[in-house]
Amino acid sequence: MKSIIFVLLLTFTIPCFSQIKKNLYHEKTANGYKVLADNDEFCPISMLIDFKLTNLSSSNGNHKIFVVPAKTKGFVITTLEQVKPNSGGGFTTKSKVNYGDSTITNPIDYNYSLPFQKGSSFSIFQGYNGSFSHQNENSLDFTMPVGTSILAARDGIVVKVVENNNQNCGVRSCAAFNNYILLYHNDGTFSQYVHLKQNGAAVEEGDVVKENDLIGYSGNIGWSNGPHLHFMVFIQRIDKPETLKTKFKINDGTESVILKEKTTYTRNY
Repeated sequence: MKSIIFVLLLTFTIPCFSQIKKNLYHEKTANGYKVLADNDEFCPISMLIDFKLTNLSSSNGNHKIFVVPAKTKGFVITTLEQVKPNSGGGFTTKSKVNYGDSTITNPIDYNYSLPFQKGSSFSIFQGYNGSFSHQNENSLDFTMPVGTSILAARDGIVVKVVENNNQNCGVRSCAAFNNYILLYHNDGTFSQYVHLKQNGAAVEEGDVVKENDLIGYSGNIGWSNGPHLHFMVFIQRIDKPETLKTKFKINDGTESVILKEKTTYTRNY
């Protein structure tokens, strides 16, 4: 017997994320239930689950984050067994769900490639914790003309692509119209490339990309008041992203630095 459990979806702090494709359900066993999950995403998902148990105990704990691997069917979250045999029992759940492994603690100290082509130079219009829209956020805005080639700053798998939008404005509500590419990296972090032009993605969800591969073209779409690329690296926690300051290889690639606002950087590698 297979039954569906009600799941409360998390409203994402990053407004351009859509609902996660997942399924949480249970199967009856001789002594209780087996709780399982499907994950159709191209990265792990984290599920914060609170079981309310009646005459049942959870073999894998309760009030905790369970991480479901990418592209997995029938992943066992926990087994629920009767505390007093032959006395019945039941349960309900409350849960929050988000992309990634929210439990990671030590991402790699990685030196990223600048996300544009060799021989190009672009300025950081707004840097980490910038005054316009980056308050308490470690993200970068590269000023660049519409149609500039965007390269992957690091190896990853394409988790999400949005490229259908064609409007922009300078207020937060227009973030709903952001075009973007989201990559997942092997240390559990994500990188996001935002404000691509309409139909400006050169990759599809599920593609594996290498550092310096062409992934799309810059634009001026969504929450944007001028052509630029918004870039950030983050760990997706259950309730919000934890954005990270990262170093980039500059000039000939032998030097790596934290990029600073109002500074121009050149890529010659």
